[in-house]
Amino acid sequence: MPPPRHLHHLHLPGLTLYTRPVNIQTQLLSLHLSSLSSSQKLLPSTPPPPTLLTFQTPPTYTCGRREISRLTPSQITHLRAAGEAEFYESLRGGQTTFHGPGQLTAFLILNLKTHGFTSRSYVQFLETSVIAVLARYGTTGVRTENPGVWTEGDEGRKIASVGVHLRRYITGFGIGLNVGTEMRWFERIVMCGLPGKRATSFEEEGVRGNSVEEVA
Repeated sequence: MPPPRHLHHLHLPGLTLYTRPVNIQTQLLSLHLSSLSSSQKLLPSTPPPPTLLTFQTPPTYTCGRREISRLTPSQITHLRAAGEAEFYESLRGGQTTFHGPGQLTAFLILNLKTHGFTSRSYVQFLETSVIAVLARYGTTGVRTENPGVWTEGDEGRKIASVGVHLRRYITGFGIGLNVGTEMRWFERIVMCGLPGKRATSFEEEGVRGNSVEEVA
């Protein structure tokens, strides 16, 4: 097995349609899978380096793979908010979530085996990485029995969502970290399927003046 390679960071500035990073991710996944298929050949192809793809989108809701074709037309209409938001089905784990202005969305595409991860330790790595970023900006984040990263206390609020996809040990999708996201968008969904749970952001936690571009 080849040794791990240095992480390649590709940031898409400004607002970009959700389909653009998904298409980039799909191309990288195809290259990884092709290299796996050719590994037994005389001239195997080289996989791309592990890639972190960061971006922010216009208001967008996505559902997880378990919800594909299960949301009713009225539910999708509700999410589209009279044309203010887009809706897409996604192959990631997790339930319906929001991406939009003020949220740093990050897709990480790499080979778990090459980097010594199991599926469980990989998710823990993503959550721990987000907690480290929060600490750098003076905010405390914690892991709980629920997915994602939350603020401390009995009324802990979700500041980052985590949803991944695996295919032959190649990862896709990743995290959504709320920097300056408008909280009204989360009123249209149930956080992690847990009624009563709320979202938060850097700004809601008193950390102001930071843009997605800076945090990325």
